[in-house]
Amino acid sequence: MKKTAKLFGIAVFAAAFMALGTGGAYAQANTFALPLSFGVGASFVSDFGGGVSGRVSEAGISVPHFLGNEVYWHGYYAGLGSSIFLDARFVQFSFGYFSSGIAGSRSRTEFSTATRHTGHPHTAGIEIGLLGKFPVELSPRVTVFPLGGVAYRIILAGGNTVAQSIGQEHGLDADPLRASALWFRLGGGMNFSLNERTFLRTSLTYGVRLRNRWENDVINGGPYHAGGDAGITTNPVLGEVYIDERRYTTYDRARLGHGVDIMIGIGFRLN
Repeated sequence: MKKTAKLFGIAVFAAAFMALGTGGAYAQANTFALPLSFGVGASFVSDFGGGVSGRVSEAGISVPHFLGNEVYWHGYYAGLGSSIFLDARFVQFSFGYFSSGIAGSRSRTEFSTATRHTGHPHTAGIEIGLLGKFPVELSPRVTVFPLGGVAYRIILAGGNTVAQSIGQEHGLDADPLRASALWFRLGGGMNFSLNERTFLRTSLTYGVRLRNRWENDVINGGPYHAGGDAGITTNPVLGEVYIDERRYTTYDRARLGHGVDIMIGIGFRLN
């Protein structure tokens, strides 16, 4: 425990030394202060991936076997939003709303190699984020900082459009909240001071997300009937035999959900 405390102290001292050296006299006067600020901004948000993929299987006459045909459902959206942020020197909290202008899904099912569009839902929601940052003052006006942390994106409208082979009777998931997910983000930002109290902020982060509840349910709920039937047929040699020609889709993998978030805003220092 003592060794860990010493290492932590050394790390804090090194970080403070770097900030002092980089920002000159302006940084020296503010390194150990705890500046608080808030602001508003406009943002671009996206999810360029996500969905599920798997294989089609066929029951056959005796034992099941895989036909080896990959199938998938893939959703995407991109749009604009607004947000507020509140931060200290090393932490940023944000809360925002977004609405997608581009949204849809693609799928490939059964034996077709063609990709088809399965819908274009309007997607909207809110996002709550908590990011850590380490500011480095390049001059009295310009501060840059890396960003990293988590955000939870709650889908309020739209959700998932789904291929019928996943077992849905309609194209749109009835509960958009099932598309909500936890994101992990990494990127950077910059503050440009207009005066002692006001600054412009820009930031860009890239994120990947955990699979959402809908994707979990699809993966855990299969296999799904994807066509064909079963019954008694007459064979010239064997006579009446039971032949099962039903096909099933088994989704066992989640596709990567990922996207970028770009924010431009104005902030106000509280102290």
